[in-house]
Parts: sequence; structure tokens; C-alpha cells
Amino acid sequence: MLSFSVALDPNKGIGYKNTLPWHIKEELQIFKRNTLYKNIVMGRNTYESLPGKLKDRYITVISLNDNYHPEDVKVEHSLLNFLKEHENDEIEYVICGGASIYKVAYPYCKKAYVSFIKKEYETDTSFESFDLNDWNITKEEEYQEFTYRELEKKQWFEYHCFL
Repeated sequence: MLSFSVALDPNKGIGYKNTLPWHIKEELQIFKRNTLYKNIVMGRNTYESLPGKLKDRYITVISLNDNYHPEDVKVEHSLLNFLKEHENDEIEYVICGGASIYKVAYPYCKKAYVSFIKKEYETDTSFESFDLNDWNITKEEEYQEFTYRELEKKQWFEYHCFL
């Protein structure tokens, strides 16, 4: 199964200069809770922007560069092939960015972990294709600086998207 984890501001902003525009401890703890001991997938820029290399996760990095081989991660060169290969797996793969990865993966994801940041931030990267109307809310937690929701893809989306 493919899912994604993202935090976005009211304008769907997700990044600024290849970093998170905010630092919210509770939101980072939720990300850790949702990805610990799981398979996570991200683009090369997102991977290289991490302050640490995310212990206790099985990381797949998407890179078009055939010579890119960081230690302790799996590298895939075709995101689309990866998505098609794993979309019906019982094992969960959590997409963790960046923007171009989210855009391509969005139609394939059946579950989402989304933190809706309440304040607007200066961003240069967004998740434009995300639409809450495509999802059913299965869990919601309220925090001072954000609202966290777990989502499941609506059936009509899958039907119309893959016709």
C-alpha cells in the first residue's frame, strides 16, 4: 500500500529553500510515529536536506542519477515504476516528498498522514495536487499550531483517476 506523510500550510506550502519552513516539535514527533520501522520513499533533494538520516526506517531514494548510491538506502531510478510495482503491496510505503514526488505519487496513494499547519509561512514549494475533497477523514487530533488528520482515499477518486 502506498501512503504519504506531509505537513502543509493554508496555501499548500510544504518547503522553503529545500527545508521545512517551520519547526514544530509535536508535528515532527507525529512524523516519527508514522514512519518508524516503516518503508519511506523520498526524492534525492529531500533525502539530502535531512539533518539526520532517520534511524530505524527503510529508506528508498528516487534519483535519476545512475551514479547516486548513498550508504544504507535503496535507490530507485523510476518513481512511476516503483509506484506501479508497490501500489497493491500489503506492506506500507510512506511517500515523504518532495513536491515532484508527491505530485506523481498522489493518485497511487490510498492513505495519508497530513498535518495542516495553521499559520501561513513563506514557501517556494507546494503540494498543489492535494485536495481534501479526495479523502475521508479517519482520525483527527488538534494541536496549537496544526491539525493532524489521517485520511483514506475516497472510492470515487480511484475510479475516476484510473479510467
